[in-house]
Amino acid sequence: MTGTRTGRRGSTTAWADIDLHALGRNLERLRHGLPGQAVFGVVKADAYGHGAGPVGRALQRFGIDGLVVADMGEGITLRRAGITAPILVIDPPLPSQLRLPALHRLGATVTSAAEARALATAANRAGRTVEVHVRVNTGFAGFGVPRAELTDLLAAVAAAPALRLEGLYTHLSGAYGPYEDGGLAELERFGEAVEAARAAGRLPALVHALSSPALDRPLLTGAAARIGCTAVRCGAALFGIRMADGDPPLPLAPVMSVKARVSRVTALEPGDVADYAAAGAAPRRTPVAVLPFGFADGHHLHRLAGGVLLIRGRPAPVLGRAFMSSLLADVTDIPDVQPGDEAVLIGRQGDHRITAETLAARSGLRPSAVPLLGPRVVRRYRSNAAREDQTE
Repeated sequence: MTGTRTGRRGSTTAWADIDLHALGRNLERLRHGLPGQAVFGVVKADAYGHGAGPVGRALQRFGIDGLVVADMGEGITLRRAGITAPILVIDPPLPSQLRLPALHRLGATVTSAAEARALATAANRAGRTVEVHVRVNTGFAGFGVPRAELTDLLAAVAAAPALRLEGLYTHLSGAYGPYEDGGLAELERFGEAVEAARAAGRLPALVHALSSPALDRPLLTGAAARIGCTAVRCGAALFGIRMADGDPPLPLAPVMSVKARVSRVTALEPGDVADYAAAGAAPRRTPVAVLPFGFADGHHLHRLAGGVLLIRGRPAPVLGRAFMSSLLADVTDIPDVQPGDEAVLIGRQGDHRITAETLAARSGLRPSAVPLLGPRVVRRYRSNAAREDQTE
């Protein structure tokens, strides 16, 4: 029960539509809501499944101030995709990677004086200057330089002509919780680090602490402004995804919708089971649509049993647990379903809509993980301005 996926529309059976126009509008709305702040787009994990190359190029066209990735490999991939905008790598380089920031013009994170000195040595050998951001540990998983070592690290960066201090930052774990003041204590600790850098005469131009879940929380945005933050990092928000329960909806549009073609219409007879577990049997004859989209294509399908997808503008309950390459949907209440009909797993059809946040709540995933689709799912890129689609 698998389908063939290629870049040609006639043979594509499962795909994700990526609306680059919506991406651009989201960036505009974030800029409007965060006046005076540099906006860095987080495109780690293949731009949260949206495609780092096409998304990065689009954000560059839209005037993003810079991009953020998790590791050196992701940064190099963006450079090879034609990205010339600044790129910050969150993970400090491994000893074997110390030459990469200089060779590929990547901004490097440093969290200790020893890291800074090693990076400076490699940059000197490459004959290039590397821009660095210092990450401060404010209580989140041990990431960053401890406050007591910050001034020594800043001094080590200043003493290295091959390094240029570009940024000072932290990441707030509390902002992902349901409380309005979540992350405020971490932000106050970061404020102490900012003051220490300022007192030492080594405060860089870019100071950033807020990420997507904090951007619509006045307590956090106000506190960030007071301590002198000049930039924000936006990942999920750029893609129209809410990361924390209780956040008021931002005026942002989802960028991705996920669809598949019905590959077969069949029926479960009384007593037939819908998955390997055989946990329950069909109590009656049940018309079924088979979709060539399984948990290999979307990890959120592991727990989608009892949820719905959309066919012909109506909800179709998912039967049992997804197979690796397919799933079953009950179409008892949707007459005349045919092979080739379009089904929506994420997005809108008719008067109904399925969101990444809804799927995350059911699956136990974080909302930003729902778009992390398998490689068989074709990505189609649409720009209203260009009035054409691109497939990658």
